[in-house]
Amino acid sequence: MKCLLINLLVFVIAVNSETTRKPLFLPQLPVGEYKINVLALLRCGVSNERFKFNYYLSKLSINTTEIKGNVTYYEPLDDTYTVEANLAVKDSVGGWKDNAHIFKTPNACSSLKMLAGKHFTSITEKLGMHNVKNCPIPAGCYVTAGVKHDSTFNGNLPKQFFYLTYKFRFQLTKNKVVYGCAISVVEVKRPWEND
Repeated sequence: MKCLLINLLVFVIAVNSETTRKPLFLPQLPVGEYKINVLALLRCGVSNERFKFNYYLSKLSINTTEIKGNVTYYEPLDDTYTVEANLAVKDSVGGWKDNAHIFKTPNACSSLKMLAGKHFTSITEKLGMHNVKNCPIPAGCYVTAGVKHDSTFNGNLPKQFFYLTYKFRFQLTKNKVVYGCAISVVEVKRPWEND
Protein backbone atom coordinates (compact mmCIF):
# COMPACT_ATOMS: atom_id res chain seq x y z
CA MET A 1 0.00 0.00 0.00
CA LYS A 2 2.87 2.37 0.82
CA CYS A 3 4.48 1.64 -2.55
CA LEU A 4 1.22 2.53 -4.29
CA LEU A 5 1.00 5.81 -2.40
CA ILE A 6 4.63 6.67 -3.16
CA ASN A 7 4.18 5.83 -6.85
CA LEU A 8 1.05 8.00 -6.98
CA LEU A 9 2.85 10.94 -5.39
CA VAL A 10 5.83 10.56 -7.75
CA PHE A 11 3.42 10.46 -10.71
CA VAL A 12 1.56 13.57 -9.55
CA ILE A 13 4.82 15.44 -8.97
CA ALA A 14 6.15 14.39 -12.37
CA VAL A 15 2.94 15.36 -14.16
CA ASN A 16 2.60 18.63 -12.27
CA SER A 17 6.27 19.65 -12.45
CA GLU A 18 7.43 23.17 -13.14
CA THR A 19 8.93 22.17 -16.49
CA THR A 20 5.51 22.27 -18.12
CA ARG A 21 5.18 26.01 -17.22
CA LYS A 22 1.42 25.68 -17.66
CA PRO A 23 -0.81 24.26 -14.90
CA LEU A 24 -2.52 21.08 -15.96
CA PHE A 25 -6.24 20.62 -15.39
CA LEU A 26 -6.60 17.04 -14.14
CA PRO A 27 -9.98 16.90 -12.37
CA GLN A 28 -10.00 13.14 -11.79
CA LEU A 29 -6.81 12.91 -9.72
CA PRO A 30 -7.37 12.30 -5.99
CA VAL A 31 -4.97 15.09 -5.04
CA GLY A 32 -4.53 18.74 -5.93
CA GLU A 33 -5.35 22.29 -4.87
CA TYR A 34 -8.19 22.30 -2.40
CA LYS A 35 -10.68 24.08 -0.23
CA ILE A 36 -11.74 22.97 3.22
CA ASN A 37 -15.32 22.53 4.37
CA VAL A 38 -15.68 22.19 8.15
CA LEU A 39 -18.45 19.71 8.98
CA ALA A 40 -18.20 19.50 12.79
CA LEU A 41 -16.22 20.72 15.80
CA LEU A 42 -16.05 18.38 18.82
CA ARG A 43 -14.52 18.29 22.29
CA CYS A 44 -12.19 15.49 23.34
CA GLY A 45 -12.91 15.08 27.04
CA VAL A 46 -9.39 15.24 28.48
CA SER A 47 -9.44 15.06 32.30
CA ASN A 48 -6.54 17.43 33.06
CA GLU A 49 -7.21 20.18 30.53
CA ARG A 50 -5.06 23.28 30.73
CA PHE A 51 -6.39 24.39 27.34
CA LYS A 52 -10.14 23.99 26.94
CA PHE A 53 -11.59 24.37 23.43
CA ASN A 54 -15.33 25.11 23.23
CA TYR A 55 -15.88 25.92 19.56
CA TYR A 56 -18.99 25.04 17.55
CA LEU A 57 -20.45 25.72 14.11
CA SER A 58 -23.31 28.18 13.78
CA LYS A 59 -25.36 28.08 10.59
CA LEU A 60 -26.11 31.54 9.18
CA SER A 61 -27.86 30.35 6.03
CA ILE A 62 -28.20 27.20 3.95
CA ASN A 63 -24.60 27.29 2.76
CA THR A 64 -22.88 29.68 5.21
CA THR A 65 -21.50 28.67 8.60
CA GLU A 66 -19.30 30.41 11.11
CA ILE A 67 -17.20 29.25 14.02
CA LYS A 68 -18.30 30.52 17.44
CA GLY A 69 -17.33 29.74 21.00
CA ASN A 70 -14.28 30.19 23.17
CA VAL A 71 -10.99 28.75 24.27
CA THR A 72 -9.75 28.96 27.84
CA TYR A 73 -6.02 28.90 28.55
CA TYR A 74 -5.46 28.17 32.24
CA GLU A 75 -1.77 28.90 31.66
CA PRO A 76 0.16 30.57 28.83
CA LEU A 77 0.61 28.66 25.57
CA ASP A 78 4.37 28.67 25.12
CA ASP A 79 7.09 26.58 23.54
CA THR A 80 7.26 24.02 26.36
CA TYR A 81 4.29 22.20 24.79
CA THR A 82 4.21 19.97 21.73
CA VAL A 83 1.62 20.16 18.93
CA GLU A 84 0.28 16.82 17.71
CA ALA A 85 -2.18 16.44 14.85
CA ASN A 86 -3.63 13.13 13.72
CA LEU A 87 -5.87 12.82 10.67
CA ALA A 88 -8.16 9.82 10.36
CA VAL A 89 -9.64 9.12 6.92
CA LYS A 90 -13.29 8.23 6.39
CA ASP A 91 -13.42 4.91 4.53
CA SER A 92 -15.96 3.71 2.00
CA VAL A 93 -18.30 2.18 4.63
CA GLY A 94 -18.30 5.22 6.95
CA GLY A 95 -15.69 4.12 9.49
CA TRP A 96 -12.49 5.99 10.36
CA LYS A 97 -9.00 4.73 9.55
CA ASP A 98 -6.74 6.34 12.14
CA ASN A 99 -3.23 7.67 11.59
CA ALA A 100 -3.63 8.47 7.89
CA HIS A 101 -1.51 11.59 8.41
CA ILE A 102 0.46 12.38 11.57
CA PHE A 103 2.10 15.69 12.42
CA LYS A 104 4.08 16.25 15.61
CA THR A 105 6.29 19.22 16.37
CA PRO A 106 7.82 20.68 19.54
CA ASN A 107 7.67 24.38 20.45
CA ALA A 108 3.88 24.62 20.20
CA CYS A 109 3.42 28.38 20.07
CA SER A 110 6.24 29.05 17.59
CA SER A 111 5.14 26.12 15.43
CA LEU A 112 1.52 27.32 15.29
CA LYS A 113 2.75 30.81 14.42
CA MET A 114 4.91 29.36 11.63
CA LEU A 115 2.00 27.31 10.26
CA ALA A 116 -0.30 30.35 10.26
CA GLY A 117 2.37 32.42 8.51
CA LYS A 118 1.39 36.00 7.75
CA HIS A 119 -2.17 35.27 8.96
CA PHE A 120 -1.15 34.71 12.63
CA THR A 121 -2.20 38.13 13.89
CA SER A 122 -5.51 38.13 12.02
CA ILE A 123 -6.31 34.61 13.27
CA THR A 124 -5.63 35.53 16.90
CA GLU A 125 -7.76 38.68 16.52
CA LYS A 126 -10.68 36.72 15.01
CA LEU A 127 -10.48 34.16 17.84
CA GLY A 128 -10.76 36.92 20.46
CA MET A 129 -7.06 37.04 21.35
CA HIS A 130 -6.77 40.80 20.95
CA ASN A 131 -3.26 42.31 20.90
CA VAL A 132 -1.61 38.86 20.75
CA LYS A 133 1.06 39.28 18.12
CA ASN A 134 3.76 36.96 19.41
CA CYS A 135 4.50 33.98 21.64
CA PRO A 136 3.63 33.03 24.33
CA ILE A 137 -0.14 33.46 24.21
CA PRO A 138 -1.17 34.58 27.73
CA ALA A 139 -3.60 32.69 29.94
CA GLY A 140 -7.22 33.78 29.68
CA CYS A 141 -10.62 33.09 28.19
CA TYR A 142 -10.81 34.13 24.55
CA VAL A 143 -14.30 34.44 23.06
CA THR A 144 -14.97 34.71 19.35
CA ALA A 145 -18.09 36.53 18.19
CA GLY A 146 -18.12 34.48 15.01
CA VAL A 147 -15.52 33.66 12.39
CA LYS A 148 -16.82 33.03 8.90
CA HIS A 149 -15.14 30.02 7.41
CA ASP A 150 -12.61 31.21 4.83
CA SER A 151 -11.59 28.29 2.65
CA THR A 152 -8.92 30.40 0.92
CA PHE A 153 -6.69 30.46 4.05
CA ASN A 154 -3.86 27.99 3.78
CA GLY A 155 -1.01 29.76 5.58
CA ASN A 156 2.03 27.54 5.39
CA LEU A 157 -0.01 24.38 4.93
CA PRO A 158 0.51 22.13 1.90
CA LYS A 159 -0.81 23.71 -1.29
CA GLN A 160 -2.06 20.33 -2.56
CA PHE A 161 -3.73 17.55 -0.58
CA PHE A 162 -5.84 14.40 -1.01
CA TYR A 163 -9.58 14.91 -1.58
CA LEU A 164 -11.20 13.00 1.30
CA THR A 165 -13.13 13.48 4.53
CA TYR A 166 -10.90 13.65 7.60
CA LYS A 167 -11.32 13.59 11.35
CA PHE A 168 -8.64 15.99 12.55
CA ARG A 169 -7.50 15.54 16.18
CA PHE A 170 -5.42 18.45 17.50
CA GLN A 171 -3.58 18.01 20.82
CA LEU A 172 -1.27 20.05 23.01
CA THR A 173 1.02 17.75 25.00
CA LYS A 174 3.92 17.96 27.42
CA ASN A 175 5.93 14.88 28.39
CA LYS A 176 3.40 12.67 26.55
CA VAL A 177 0.50 13.95 28.69
CA VAL A 178 -2.40 15.60 26.81
CA TYR A 179 -3.32 19.03 28.23
CA GLY A 180 -5.61 20.27 25.47
CA CYS A 181 -7.50 18.64 22.64
CA ALA A 182 -10.01 19.46 19.92
CA ILE A 183 -11.50 17.40 17.09
CA SER A 184 -12.88 18.66 13.82
CA VAL A 185 -14.38 16.80 10.89
CA VAL A 186 -13.44 18.40 7.58
CA GLU A 187 -13.88 17.72 3.89
CA VAL A 188 -10.99 18.47 1.58
CA LYS A 189 -12.64 19.29 -1.74
CA ARG A 190 -11.75 20.46 -5.21
CA PRO A 191 -11.92 24.28 -5.47
CA TRP A 192 -14.82 24.21 -7.93
CA GLU A 193 -17.00 21.77 -5.94
CA ASN A 194 -20.01 23.17 -4.09
CA ASP A 195 -20.33 22.90 -0.32
